[in-house]
This record gives sequence, structure tokens and C-alpha cells, in this order.
Amino acid sequence: MALVYRRGGWALTGLVVAALAAPLPARAEHRMWPHVAAMHPMDGLTADEINSVTDILRSAGKFDGTTRVVSMALDEDPKDEVRAWQPGQPFARRAVATLLRDQHLYEARIDLAARNLLGWNEVKDKQAALTIDELISAGDLPKQDSRWIAAMAKRGITDFSNVVCLPLTVGPVTDPTLQGHRLLNVPCLDASGAANNLWGKPIENLMAEVDLTTKSVLSVTDLGVVPPPPSTPSHAYGDSGKYRKPPKPIEISAPQGSNVKVEGGQVHWDNWSFHVRLEPRLGAVLSLIRYDDHGTPRDIAYQMSASEMFVPYMDPALTWSFRAYMDIGEYGFGVLSSELRPGEDCPDGAHYLDLTISDTKGMPAVSKGAVCIFERPTGDPIWRHSELFNNTSEVRPNNELVVRMAPVVGNYDYLVDYVFDRAGNIDVRLGAYGIDATKGVASRTLSDPTAAQDTAYGTLVDERLLAVNHDHYMTFRIDMDVDGASNRLVEDRFSVRRIDEGQRKSLWQVETSPVATEGPITLPLNAAQFRVESADKTNKQGYRTSYQLMPGHSDVSLLAKDDPIQLRAGFSAYTLWASAYARDEKYAAGLYPNENAEVDGLPRWTAARRPIEDRDLVLWYTVGFRHVPRAEDWPVMPGLWHGFRLRPFNFFDRNPALDVPPVVDAKDAK
Repeated sequence: MALVYRRGGWALTGLVVAALAAPLPARAEHRMWPHVAAMHPMDGLTADEINSVTDILRSAGKFDGTTRVVSMALDEDPKDEVRAWQPGQPFARRAVATLLRDQHLYEARIDLAARNLLGWNEVKDKQAALTIDELISAGDLPKQDSRWIAAMAKRGITDFSNVVCLPLTVGPVTDPTLQGHRLLNVPCLDASGAANNLWGKPIENLMAEVDLTTKSVLSVTDLGVVPPPPSTPSHAYGDSGKYRKPPKPIEISAPQGSNVKVEGGQVHWDNWSFHVRLEPRLGAVLSLIRYDDHGTPRDIAYQMSASEMFVPYMDPALTWSFRAYMDIGEYGFGVLSSELRPGEDCPDGAHYLDLTISDTKGMPAVSKGAVCIFERPTGDPIWRHSELFNNTSEVRPNNELVVRMAPVVGNYDYLVDYVFDRAGNIDVRLGAYGIDATKGVASRTLSDPTAAQDTAYGTLVDERLLAVNHDHYMTFRIDMDVDGASNRLVEDRFSVRRIDEGQRKSLWQVETSPVATEGPITLPLNAAQFRVESADKTNKQGYRTSYQLMPGHSDVSLLAKDDPIQLRAGFSAYTLWASAYARDEKYAAGLYPNENAEVDGLPRWTAARRPIEDRDLVLWYTVGFRHVPRAEDWPVMPGLWHGFRLRPFNFFDRNPALDVPPVVDAKDAK
């Protein structure tokens, strides 16, 4: 389900429900949904369960025609119960819902089996994430404001049918007169003639601040008219010039059938097993990640998912400086997930999972194909060795399993992949796709007199069009359970030792020490390696079994610590954090980052300095990268991938891929 622009306004794709503005239907209309029961404790809410939550809230007098659902999701069972659960055993089903009612924010907890409202609490001084209907309606408010209409007339625009207005979160709100109001900043684009790229003609220096609570325009900022870019960009194939000849097809196929087994949310492939569910806020959540070690299922991680994405832009203009989004906490990766296309986003033959969530009226909504699961050959060996002395060679091919989702947040398309290989490795990868956020400027080329000023905070990618510098900080929550829940994080520091015998003068050794308490890892990531060890399990050689976190892209925020947008994104100051496990600590910037001006999430939780040695602990890794745009990013960006790896380190007694079969010659296969 993605928010897209059609002629005449914003619309949703992937939904199989009525329009969001439709009245709440009678109970009989719920029968259009197939009755599907949850089969696993970690399954997301079913359509029936979403209907039940709404009915229970209505019966308790907590849901009426003015109520809006922000989110409705599974309230997970206690971790020890889920770990001990076996197929066929009963399990509890609870839900947690965040709702807006009469301009107040509430949290509800519901026992689905008992059809009972367990808790109803008002949340004060916080703002929930935006709802889809708010995102859709916000762009209409400026078009009814006389100040904005006059500013548009100064730019020669009086017909607003092709004007697209963007619903952008405002960042931290420190003005006490505005606290408690649901605010958005709304700049606009001229979509005239645009077939697919709406971002090429920004109506620069003009922005309305709107109050969703009162459905009014609070202010209009006009910094002066900037001539619009002359061209209308397109990334359609027909407009590409078609210089390149179509290639001969290259296919990923499984002529004897797939090796992937998907039953509901349960996935089995090679020696791996895990559960996948989809959440409106986080998107794909992987749980109970295990490896079959010669008949023994071994725990590696209890849960893994995205947690938060911080995207600050680097332009000081009043119409840009607020742009520092929390893409997950303010908008939602699941809500904005897009339908994956067979043969394009995922190979033919992939398995697809649908996302079932509640719309703002408490009705089930389905986003088709929100996650795909597929296997592919990498083209690389998983291991090899050729021996020159006796002319022998052994090579084994590597295949891998990919779990993929593609949230689309405004101009950016993200691919989030969880990749499992046959040697026990897990790669977590973030692909940045989409279109650069652009700003209108006076310069056509760098030879223009205003070019130095115009390009101070970005790159000129077309005539009168600047792509603005920005960062991405995507934090993943990794609840490691290496051979059980009792673990410890260790640092293997590389210590240089001076030696005085022989020709050598120095070497390095590994000095291992546990991290005793939670908090950020301040040691430079290239000065040590970081592992999560089992508290009580050892391998054949006597080493504690462990998994190593291998850093990939690890840029951290360069913003000042007292910068308001940095205060609420404190997790981005360090790449790696460790915390004591707590059931409700899932979001790196806290539960309600929208408009929040206070320190919350990881920095606040870990200030307690709880012990984590030989305890249940959680790792938080931030994939951070700076984006200085380039000409090649326009009019659509080639994908750029970032990530990190979890790999076994003395977890096994030997190479776990030793029993990968060699490629069988066609003649031998017969």
C-alpha cells in the first residue's frame, strides 16, 4: 500500500477496501473477508481480529464516528512463552491500538480471545504518527487559503489542478502554543506535463503550515519567486533515447521446483527457519531465526526488524531546515509498503506475503505483495580450494534466500533485504532508490553568477534544479539469542605488541572483554570486532558459541548535539548500541517521535546502565550514509546498497557449508 499521486489528487495503491472516507460499515459487511485464523503466536493480526478489535472498542464506548485508528498491531506474547511454543499448542492473542478521538491520543490493549478491553490510557503531550487520510487531506488546505492563493498568483499559477502539495512532518515542536496540535508543513510542486516524475518543478520558496486538528492554515511562508525549471523530467523508457539494445534474457529459475517452503508466516529454506510478519509501522518483522545443525534447531536471533529511519536535509532556508524526517515513526514502513512486481522487484517464482492492517476507520485493508521471499544463485562459490601440489580442486556454489520489502516514503523508494546463505551468514541490506528531493534555484549551470550561492547545499542536476545534500540513518533492532536468551556482548580488541626477537618488531593480538552495561559502543568499529556470545554453550573446541556483527556503512550524524533535530535522533550519534532486553523498547527514537522535542528512545533507555553481561540483550545497528547528490542521480537514482552482516564465529565446530553438494554434471544426474 503506497501513497501515489493520480490526476486530481493523492490515492492509495494495493488496497482492497472501500475509500478511507467511507462510513464505518455494519458488522455484516465484514463477511467479505475470508475467515483466516492465526496459526502462530507471532502472526500479524488477521482481518477477523481487526474487526474484533473495532467491535470490542465500540462495545466499550471507545470507538465512534470521530475515532481514527493510527495503528493496530499484534501485542506480542511474552518472549519466554513464544520461545517455548510448539505447533499445535494454544497461544494467547492480544492487540494494541493507537487511536485519535476528540483531538486526544489513546492507547488500547485488547484480549482477543476473551473479547475484553484490557487497558485504555490517554497519552498526553505526544503526537502519534500521521494517518493516511491526514496525508491525503493536508494538501487541500493551502488551496483554500487567500494568502497562499495570492502567493501562487505571483508565480503565475491560478489553476491548481496540477499542483501537488506535499504533507511533510514539521520536526520537533518547541513553541508551547503549538503543542498538542497535529502540524504539517506543506510545500508544493507543479506537476503539469509530468508523466511519472513529480519532483522536477518545485514551487520554490513557498510553504504553508497547516493544523490538522483545526483543519486550518496557520501561516504561509513566501521567500520570493524563483523561476521554475524549464523542462519536465521523465524516467519512462520511451523518453530515455533507447540507445541501448535490449539484452538477451537472463533468468533465475528452479526447473525442479522451489527449495523454499512458506506456510503462513513460517519459512524454511536449506538449514534455516524463521517467522515473518508484517506490521504497519515496521514492515517486515523476522522472529525465531534458527539454524538446523544436523538435526538440532539452534537459536540465533529472537527478532530482527527495522526500527527507525532518520533523514535530515542540509539546507538552512526556512522552507527546508525543518526537513529531518523519522520515516518509520512519523509515516510507517508497513503502511507505505509498495506492491512488489514479479520479474522486476523479485524473480519469477518468488513467494509473496500480503500485509493486512487496519485503515483509519477500523476496517481491514490489504496491501498485496508487500513482501517477497525468493532464492537465487549468487554466481560466487560458498567455498573453494585448488591445490597446486596434487592438482585437486573442490568448489561449492552458493545460493541465498532473500526476504524483501519496498516501502516508498515520498520521493524515496527503499528496498530492505534480509539475506540468508548456506554458511550461516545473515546480511541485512538497505537499498536506496527513487528520486532526489529537489529545490528550485536561479542557476542553469555552474557558470551562472548565482551558482556558488545556489549550490552551497547541494548539486545542480538540471537547469534551475538543485538536489539537496542529506543523510540517511536506518537503525535495525537485533534481538540476539545465540544458543538461548542468555548472552553477552564482547569486544575483541586488536592490541599491538612489541617484540624484540627475530626480524619482526611488532604484531597484534586479540584481547577479549565483555561489555558489562548497556549504552552506545564508543570504541571505533575498526579497532575491534564485536560478538554476541552464549552465556553457557561452547563448541567442540571449548569456545563460547557466538555470532559476530560485521559493520558495513557506519556514518554517524555530524549535527551538533544541541540541535533540536538531533536531540530526538540521539541514536544516530553512534553506529552500534547494546541494551538490556525490554519487551516494549522497540523504536530507537521512542514510541512517539512525531513533533517530539525531547530525548527519547535508545539514549533515554540506556541511561539506566542496566547490566547486559550473561543476560538477554539487544543490539541496535545504524546503517548510516551521507548523500551528496550527483548528476547521475537524475531524473531517477540507480540503487545504492548499504548494510551489515551477522556471521557465525565459533558457533559451529567446523565450516557449516562443508556438506553443500557439488554441482552435478548433467550426465551424472542421469
